[in-house]
Amino acid sequence: MASTDDTREPLDLTTRTRRRVLPALHRIKEPLGGFATCVQHPDEYVGTVDRSLSSFRSDLEAMSFAPEPVASLKVHRDGRLSAGSWVRRRSPLSRRQLHVALFRNSVEEIEVFAHREYSWLRHPYRHYTAEGWDTDGGVRRMRSLLSDHGVTFSVER
Repeated sequence: MASTDDTREPLDLTTRTRRRVLPALHRIKEPLGGFATCVQHPDEYVGTVDRSLSSFRSDLEAMSFAPEPVASLKVHRDGRLSAGSWVRRRSPLSRRQLHVALFRNSVEEIEVFAHREYSWLRHPYRHYTAEGWDTDGGVRRMRSLLSDHGVTFSVER
């Protein structure tokens, strides 16, 4: 597993912006008890897909996910920064959402992590304080969506 991004495939503008802005915002918020970056919890590991980042973005769109610019920047325990944050809601006013974070292992391999949580659009405080965070449900749901959409994945843990 690579500890740094493979830069042969460019990141999207949203992810590049989040990687620049959120660490600085985190340094401001942390002394006040807040956060803008966090370590990706290994229990949220869904699996590894053998796809390029751009190809997997298309898969996520087909599963009704949208890029999530507001999410905190996830840092893999080996130091890699997330290569995308995506969310799936039934509607903009849904109470809950499925949140997915992506990490590149290589140009053709993506690690997928997921959890279910309150939507920040409808319940910003509950969302920010991680009330109702559901790791197991998020992992199960994402694995089901991948299978239903013919996206093969391996669980390497």
